[in-house]
Amino acid sequence: MRLAFDTGGTFTDFAFADDDGSIHLHKVLSTPDAPARAVLQGVDELLAKVRGGPIARAGEGALQILGATTVVTNAVLERKGVATAFITTDGFQDMLRIRTEGRYDLYDLRIQYPDPLVPRERCFGAVERISAHGAVITPLDEAGVVRIASRLVELGVGSVAVCLLHAYKYPQHEQRIGELLALHAPGVSVSLSSSVCPEVREFDRASTTVANAYTCPLMAQHVGHLERELGGRGVKSQLLWMTSSGGVVPSSTAARTPVRLIESGPAAGAVAAADYARAAGEASVLSFDMGGTTAKLCLIPNGQPQIANELEVARHERFRKGSGFPLKIQSIHMIEIGAGGGSIAARTRLGTLQVGPRSAAAAPGPACYGRGGVEPTVTDADLLLGYLDERSFLGGDFALDRPAAQVALARLAGELGISAERCAFGIHDMVNESMAEAAAMQATDSGVDPRSLPMIAFGGAGPVHAYGVARKLGIRKVICPLGAGVTSAIGLLGAPVAADLSSSAPMAVPQWDASAVREIMASLAAQGREVVLASGVAAPGICMSYTVDMRHVGQGHEISVVLPDGDPGQPAFLDVLQQRFHDAYVKLYGRSVSGTDAEVITWRIRVAGPKTPVTASRLRGEAKAVRNPRKGNRPVYFAEAGGVIDTPVYDHYALAPGVTVQGPAIVEQRESTVVVGPKASASLDAAFNLIMLLEAK
Repeated sequence: MRLAFDTGGTFTDFAFADDDGSIHLHKVLSTPDAPARAVLQGVDELLAKVRGGPIARAGEGALQILGATTVVTNAVLERKGVATAFITTDGFQDMLRIRTEGRYDLYDLRIQYPDPLVPRERCFGAVERISAHGAVITPLDEAGVVRIASRLVELGVGSVAVCLLHAYKYPQHEQRIGELLALHAPGVSVSLSSSVCPEVREFDRASTTVANAYTCPLMAQHVGHLERELGGRGVKSQLLWMTSSGGVVPSSTAARTPVRLIESGPAAGAVAAADYARAAGEASVLSFDMGGTTAKLCLIPNGQPQIANELEVARHERFRKGSGFPLKIQSIHMIEIGAGGGSIAARTRLGTLQVGPRSAAAAPGPACYGRGGVEPTVTDADLLLGYLDERSFLGGDFALDRPAAQVALARLAGELGISAERCAFGIHDMVNESMAEAAAMQATDSGVDPRSLPMIAFGGAGPVHAYGVARKLGIRKVICPLGAGVTSAIGLLGAPVAADLSSSAPMAVPQWDASAVREIMASLAAQGREVVLASGVAAPGICMSYTVDMRHVGQGHEISVVLPDGDPGQPAFLDVLQQRFHDAYVKLYGRSVSGTDAEVITWRIRVAGPKTPVTASRLRGEAKAVRNPRKGNRPVYFAEAGGVIDTPVYDHYALAPGVTVQGPAIVEQRESTVVVGPKASASLDAAFNLIMLLEAK
């Protein structure tokens, strides 16, 4: 049995795969002040409902729990991490402020970046120097490190990031600093760049290590608290946590390198979307995940999400690359925007409407939640437009307050000088436009025409907005899966245990050293196997795949190339590698480069266990008996129809596959609602996913 939870900004979602193969879903409001509280509440409620008693009835040790969390993300975005210090090679203490001296806007004379997570007074220099070739130029001043350790204790520092020059390849000084800090500042958490991010580029490595140090004690506390509480309830097995690259790792790894979990929830959704795409017979899709706080868009070509080798968070300018903190971690490539059900709508100083990026989140939440929120949000607008129903939200377990939403929208409409109806649709349409713009941007960057892709829409608000977004993008097919409101949690149920590791060791092709390559590959494999075996995966079920980051000698950036199988010492191995690099280069840039050699900069491995098959059609069990799929009618606003029209409402779980529902219509699940516009029709496929087909514009 497996139980998965996904802690979001507004709701915490749950999916439980019982021992008979059936899947049960649940949803509770998140508790941002103490995320574990919502997790424990939801686990207790779900298992009590499904198994009729306390969690212990699941069978001691027989229940595996998997999690995705926003603890790391929120700590960085909200500046709520622990007091952190930074130790680097003496003379480089200003690295976090100087950055790379690059500018994301050459012509902005007032250009700004987010303030570093570590203030200047907590940045220290260790006297030492190792050359790029490994020669010790200046031995480590251990007495100086001891003095720094004493200063850390005086300042009440809770965590420290250590990032020395060239430590990605020659970590001996970093490791010694770690030993000295453990002796002289034993209560301080230590993150070494050579362990967290052993890759080239000093600032990127430092930024990644600092983010890890800033969040490490928080994640360790969160993990420890959950494991103790669950252990007290009879669950003795360890938790597994989703990483940003789409695999799960044990708690020990998650607590040690929390920076790799910074996109864990969105990654789980993308993993599920890829599974749904393959099940629906679609080779490539656009994944659209909209929850209560953010929306995530991800291209999934050929059934697999794209993996990026770097990520940027906390951008000062939302769509401007280079304006945030770079993180050298592997993550599923997606665009995330601050547009969710809880996004707040307001009047700007110019008298125009603005939606987001501020969010009402779970506390106080949208006005219609009745929890003290007074500002109008996207959810309030969707409720007044008729897309949501106050009596059937979350299956009727969570009643919405329509009068409160009306008051909030009326106030904003008055400020804008328009009707409440026009204001509500303006909010809905503006969010759709923002998401369509972001999706078009990502598709264009990848050389893909979004009109050629079907869209998979999920998350609590995704199916509500999918029709509008698809219309703006020219997409003709939208897939809304069963359990759309908790798809990320369902994705966790099927995610493999996987460790993604890297190591920079620059090597030009003419200086190819097969023995060094074997040593690098063996070291990465041993580290990855240790993580996967610690998660309980049997050794025969482990598989490994290698990639390398390559470039032409003298270039500043690399592209990813799959490493060939076989012995690196064989001539054919190197020939195939060079050909793959040149083919990938031409495909990406449209031209080849002659007269210069290629070089490998970074070596990467994914060590993974088997995927667990998850059949979403098991959710069909919610329909215990055959019943009329038509639930009734309600007034719903559609711009194409010129206003509010009486619209039929259907129960997704009671629909029969192959029966066409002509738009306009509303199709309700327990955790989400699908809006089928006037220029669309919908029907269930064999797996009970709702397939919406849109007319051409």
